[in-house]
Parts: sequence; C-alpha cells; structure tokens
Amino acid sequence: MKRENGTQPRRLLNEQYMELNRSFNIFVQRLTKPSPLHWHEFYEMCVITGGTGSNVLNGVAHPLERGSLFLLTPADFHEIYPDPDSVLHVYNVIFSEEMLVGELRELLLYGNASRMIRLEEDALLRVEQEYKTIDREVREPKTAQRLMVKGALERILIELLRQREISSADRNLLAVEASTSSHVAIANALPFIHHHFREPLRLQDAAREANLAPGYFSTCFRQTTGLTFQHYLQNLRIEFGAALLLASDRPVTDICYASGFRTLTHFERVFRSKYGCSPRQYQQQGR
Repeated sequence: MKRENGTQPRRLLNEQYMELNRSFNIFVQRLTKPSPLHWHEFYEMCVITGGTGSNVLNGVAHPLERGSLFLLTPADFHEIYPDPDSVLHVYNVIFSEEMLVGELRELLLYGNASRMIRLEEDALLRVEQEYKTIDREVREPKTAQRLMVKGALERILIELLRQREISSADRNLLAVEASTSSHVAIANALPFIHHHFREPLRLQDAAREANLAPGYFSTCFRQTTGLTFQHYLQNLRIEFGAALLLASDRPVTDICYASGFRTLTHFERVFRSKYGCSPRQYQQQGR
C-alpha cells in the first residue's frame, strides 16, 4: 500500500469522540473502505470479529482477520484497509488516560512487547462479551456505569497482556518498580509524559504529575526506566518522528516540529544517530 502524495494525518480529539462527562466511548463498525491515516489524543483498542484486511501501524502493515486485537496510544499513527470484496467487522473502544491505572498501566507502557495480537477463539468470545458490555452501558447508562466499563476494559487489556510476549527482564523490572512508592509515582507520570511529549515538556511538569520534587523525580526516573528524563523524552520524540516519516509524505521540517523538536538541526542529528541515515533518506526508503 503506497502513500498518496500529500497525505496528512488527521488528529482525532477527545471532545470530538467522547462526551464531556465521559472518558470512554465505543463504536461498532463495518468497514468497506479504507480508514484514512490518523492519530488520536486518546487510547484506542480494536478487535476484529469478521473480514480481512491490513492495519498500517506507524508505517508497518499488519494483517487483520477475525481475532486481531490491537491497542493504540496517543503516539501511534494508523490506517486500516479492508481487503477487496471484504467487510471488516470492528469493535472499537476509545478511552482517556485516566481509565488506564495501576499495574495495567505499568505492564502496557514498560518494555517493548507488542500491543497487537491475534486472539484464539475462546479468548475472542470472552473479549466480544466485554465489548458488548461496554456497548450496552454506553447505550443504556445505569448506576456505576463507569465502574462497569472500567472493569470490562481491564479484562480486555488482561487478555492482551496474557497473550503477548513480555521478556523476563521486563517482568523483573516491574517487580522492582512495584516495591517502592517512588517507582509507583514514576509509573503514574508515564501516561502524562506519553500524552504531552510533543509539547515543550519540562522535567518539573512531569515531577509535579508524580507529586515528587524535581531532583528526586529525576533520580527515581533514571532508576525506574534506565534513562534520564531528557533521554526518555527524546526517544519518544524521535520514534514518533520516524513513524510519521513512514506514515506520511509531510515535509521533514513539519515532522521535526510535530515531533516536539525545536530545531531541524537537532532533529536531524538525533535521527541520524539512532537510525544511521537522514530523515529524508528514511522517508524515501519507506516508500
């Protein structure tokens, strides 16, 4: 699937897709045409219950079929293509970062394990029931609606976690992180960082989110992630820029600023150091 010239990813905002008093929504879709390139201000989790196609995630195509389940963060770009003469049946739940808490947040945000899997039939049937629960709660709200949705969402995420591969190193890291309140504070700040890394984000802003003094936050952050705050932030930005280079034909300068870098020179230097080529060469190789 080649990108069309001038492809511009669209950013989907919370206020466009979620009511003001809710931090979640669900859509039951039948896709016969491509879903154009876009990214989200929110988290999105989709399961395919019928049909075949492709999910182009951060410039890389992944096959879709019954049982495909994937989670997208605010740092991901994607577009969906149904196969010719196929209809993709999709349950799509979106939610804000406040719905992603505790141990699930740590498991999903630490490490490099895949957030795209294929469910076996028994797991798929369980997941479908959870999506139906969310759909029912959205259409016919009752007492404790948010708690009911949160429970269903967490059970879907657990199915994702149980079927993906997490390295023993990640597991050991999580065990250490869970042992101290300072590491829990860092874990609580990570969704904030992942949500705002394209902005002029300061260490003080993240420390305030973790409710820690900046100096102590900096020390705890390095102990928890193995990186300094600035290095972690730079990695998020450069990986976002690389994904956008593959996913669109936007000029390199635009991608530099969209990724959170303040100068093109800095962006190109960091990019070449990580990927061994210039951003323009990287974009051309992906065509």
